[in-house]
Amino acid sequence: MRSYVVIGGGLAGLTAANALAVEGHQVTLMEQSKHLGGCAQTQQHFGYSMNLGPHALYCGGVAFETFRTWQIPFTGNFPPSGPLSYFVREEKLYPLVRDIGGLAMTRLFGVREKLEAGRFLSQLMAEQADDPHQTMHDWLKRRISSQHVYDFAVSAIRTATYAIDMTRLNATAALRQVCLALKHKVLYLDGGWQTMVEGLRARAISLGVQIRCEQLVRHVDEMDADGIVLAVGPASVEKLTGITLPKRDPLYMATLDLGLEKLPENAARVAFGLDKPLYFSVHSESARLAAEGSAMIHVAKYFGDSKPDAAALREELEDFATLLIPEWRRCAQITRFLPNLLVTSMAPTSEGRPDVDFPDLENVVIAGDWVGPEGMLADAAVASALRAAQVIQKRGVLVA
Repeated sequence: MRSYVVIGGGLAGLTAANALAVEGHQVTLMEQSKHLGGCAQTQQHFGYSMNLGPHALYCGGVAFETFRTWQIPFTGNFPPSGPLSYFVREEKLYPLVRDIGGLAMTRLFGVREKLEAGRFLSQLMAEQADDPHQTMHDWLKRRISSQHVYDFAVSAIRTATYAIDMTRLNATAALRQVCLALKHKVLYLDGGWQTMVEGLRARAISLGVQIRCEQLVRHVDEMDADGIVLAVGPASVEKLTGITLPKRDPLYMATLDLGLEKLPENAARVAFGLDKPLYFSVHSESARLAAEGSAMIHVAKYFGDSKPDAAALREELEDFATLLIPEWRRCAQITRFLPNLLVTSMAPTSEGRPDVDFPDLENVVIAGDWVGPEGMLADAAVASALRAAQVIQKRGVLVA
């Protein structure tokens, strides 16, 4: 029996701990905060289950497939798709375009723009990037000339990837992510993502994993183990190991989370900004996140490595909510504003992402949503954790 230490108790750390423990190894998971889950935590406020921003589980992704195989209990439904769904441009609402038929009827585009948008939609599912290092901007510009159609395309890509800078985003990774959403759809989870965190925790404990919260590790040299998985962010990896990682391309989001006692009858259910990187969704329309008759809503803005003014951000999100639900203030039981929510520490760019295995680290591997060649967001976290567990076990066998 070999011994392993996993540092970090988010989805990547919990996945790595489970993957190692099921092979019969002794595993200790160490988390510096009081609670497991990281960005997947769900907080309970006055009967509302509030994720840290809008979360969706990709049904065809590695996270979904792994957790189903491990029998991690979770349920959910597809996002709202009723008639009260919109695109927003210049503060005007346009019915959401879902297919070629809807494209023919929309007032978003002129005739030539409709033809160009139709070609884009048909190519989106069939085409790959022209080369592995191509940016999403370059891929789009080779196919789209209209700014309106470009904004339409970027809105779809941004929703799937959370990325705002198309000039940096890797086209191969982005296209795979969008196709994954279109082919297999996504789930909003009943009770929030904490249900998966608790399921992974329970399975880990049943496999003998020792979980220690409020454990601060200063350097990997403190650990006495056959192998270490660092399931933490890049800044923590550098601090714990002394290595230098590539340039980061972090993704952030500001969210205004609204718990409404009652959802007005004509309230929008979902909306996507075209000329602004804004998002709105009544998540409780699809998942059990609020009491019967109440509503749990996420209003969000995507941004990159910048420091927007918090007061201006909140005003912008409140104005977007008012456009879509004019009466929301009268119905609000709870509001929560998160101005600088880290989505991922390193988005996939034309240069790629670091792999889990660093030559300079003898018995250490890395996992997280910013590591490895496969997937984005939660899928990247899980895929890198599974890969890290495999690599560290093979290395142990070679060393022995």
